[in-house]
Amino acid sequence: MDFVDIHNSTRVTNDKNLNRFLLILLISISIPSILINLFAIRRLHFNTKSSVFAFRCILHLSLFTICTCLPFFLVELFYNSYFPLPISFCRLWIIMDYSSIVCIGLFVCWASIQRHIFIFGSIQTRKLHSKIRYKLCPLLLILILPITWYSVLVFTCEYSIIQLKHFRCRPCFENMKFVFLIDIFLSLICPLTITILVNFLLLIRLIRLRLNLFNSNRKKWRRCKRLTHQMILFTTIYLIGLLPYVLANLNTLYQFWPNINLSSYLQIANALTCVPCCFSSFLSIYIFPEIWKVHRKHRRDMRKTSITFLSSSEM
Repeated sequence: MDFVDIHNSTRVTNDKNLNRFLLILLISISIPSILINLFAIRRLHFNTKSSVFAFRCILHLSLFTICTCLPFFLVELFYNSYFPLPISFCRLWIIMDYSSIVCIGLFVCWASIQRHIFIFGSIQTRKLHSKIRYKLCPLLLILILPITWYSVLVFTCEYSIIQLKHFRCRPCFENMKFVFLIDIFLSLICPLTITILVNFLLLIRLIRLRLNLFNSNRKKWRRCKRLTHQMILFTTIYLIGLLPYVLANLNTLYQFWPNINLSSYLQIANALTCVPCCFSSFLSIYIFPEIWKVHRKHRRDMRKTSITFLSSSEM
């Protein structure tokens, strides 16, 4: 018994130290991420290209997630994995957190498919997908479906009075193996698989295009290379954030690796889901250099408009 007590106290201490480390790390990353995200959204506001629309949606959703879901996770880390707020806040956090993760995955998947259209599609196809209905329809579906699904699941959860004293804010459908498996498969595994396959095909088509355009039409090659580079980087941070989370949840269901089915590993996997939200803003500054040109062009247009207005008022 003494050995068991020592082992349990050591594990609690390790979990507490890990939670403190994750708390400091996430605060240190999230604050500059919010500032850079606001800066990027402000600059990308003047970029109306269809190829940038999905990434603008990702930036807006990442900012929303950092400002709304991350504070709840920081509170849980501060209280060593326990959630001290009322149950209504727990339900709200679960709906927003799960929905935002799935929405970001669907946006990345949608952007990957769009890259094939904008790089290899015909001019008529690109013009067709530039229309507003081809932007709004996927946007509404990506936002409405996850929110509706998780709202239905969360409000079916019931928590006992004993749980409310010191409980971890976790959805009850994680304990229902069949429902949880369907949720993981449809919301995470399918978008992840499609995104990986589409990006792999994109690389193959890009290599073939490079061989066909060798020493000719370098302008088209640079454009295709830039669009592919943007997609690969966004997909990379998406995979880094969500692959450990998917594997950790599958491991809790089927016990593939019992040795790593500990609370510390699950907490690290949950923290990694913040990677797509926090680092998408840093990537946007790097992979969208054209936003500076658009912003300078907008300032020149505003300056010309003001000069014209002043000259007309003087007359």
